[in-house]
Amino acid sequence: MTRTYAVKYKSKSKMLTTPEAVADTEKIILENTLVKSVKIEDNGQIVTVEVEKEEDYAEVMNKVVNVFRKIDDKSEVSYKFGLNYGK
Repeated sequence: MTRTYAVKYKSKSKMLTTPEAVADTEKIILENTLVKSVKIEDNGQIVTVEVEKEEDYAEVMNKVVNVFRKIDDKSEVSYKFGLNYGK
């Protein structure tokens, strides 16, 4: 089961603008959650998360939000229906 989320940064300078920053963040998420896969795109503004069971999303997204809050303490991770339409 896959869902896509939008990440809004308070400070544009905190965005994940290098492949290394994206890879490091994906690795942290994979190591610390029940995520099967994660893909970060668009300078860290789009995050696609795959989990085994739907009930895992609450725990996973709590941890994902915390990862992005460490990057930018004012960041907001939100589910956007339009990003998931047709998936």
